[in-house]
Amino acid sequence: MVKVWSTEDVHPRDRTTWWVDQFSVGCHVDSEPRRGAGFFGRATVTEIAGGLQIGTGVASAQVISRSQRQIARGDDRFFLNVMSSGQGLFCQDGREATCGPGDFVLSDRTRPYRFIHDGETAQTVLMIPRHALSQRVGSAERFTAIRIDGGRGFGGLLSPMLQKLAGQLSHIPAVAHARVAENVTDLVATALLSAIAEEPVSAGMTHVRIKFWIETHLGEDLSGEQIAAACGSSVRHLNRLFAHEETSLMHYVWERRLSRCRRELTDPKMSDRSISEIAFAAGFKDLSHFSHAYRARFGRTASEDRPSSSVNSIGLGTS
Repeated sequence: MVKVWSTEDVHPRDRTTWWVDQFSVGCHVDSEPRRGAGFFGRATVTEIAGGLQIGTGVASAQVISRSQRQIARGDDRFFLNVMSSGQGLFCQDGREATCGPGDFVLSDRTRPYRFIHDGETAQTVLMIPRHALSQRVGSAERFTAIRIDGGRGFGGLLSPMLQKLAGQLSHIPAVAHARVAENVTDLVATALLSAIAEEPVSAGMTHVRIKFWIETHLGEDLSGEQIAAACGSSVRHLNRLFAHEETSLMHYVWERRLSRCRRELTDPKMSDRSISEIAFAAGFKDLSHFSHAYRARFGRTASEDRPSSSVNSIGLGTS
């Protein structure tokens, strides 16, 4: 479901009042638009999965505050604000962050903050349940009001993806939304950790970095020893981390490979690739083994999961 607030159909003289009444109440913030400037605003919020939501917005100059009055209404989440255009000054916990196009900053909805926009701005806002972020980075409060550069490094990789996500959700199968939510939260956690790399690394932080490393090396011939060495840990320690998710290191690798294969097999845009190409690219070495593992995991053969117009020439999974 998509929620929309827009002044488009509101008479210009009433737009400021309408925005304060409708948007502020709906989003539990205090909005102070700049008076007499022909105010306009539009915001949308879309559910992804698991409590993760994404919003987009464009508006004239305004100050957005989270006051004690609004905090009392509840909302135990973190917001990640990504600036698409314009500039904003974010203040929380005695810190200030000036963000320009592409930059992003984390806010905690359980404590007061102010976001000052001196002119027209457009932004994407990722709304993250507290438990989802805290279990990945520990005490997430220490990341608030710290600008992350959206033009280089990990921020440069994540920022464009987040800005495109809302527009692409309708093209992603609903069954994949939970995986999207999990992966996006992992990537956000990694970006936050990268921003203050000097901080001590907790077990939860290590877990996120391991998952990210695995995701970017799935196509390789991975072993527990190789992963542990690359992540500066031991196989035993990594298995203890994954045990909290009731799995093991290599079983996680296996699951991610199968999930990647299914995502590509069900994507019509990948119909020109054979099942064997997709399986090999995900790190499988034996096609018969892949076929049986796929059917055991999803209850369908790989061929059955292909769009009907693109049944693969190799009859994998038909045995």
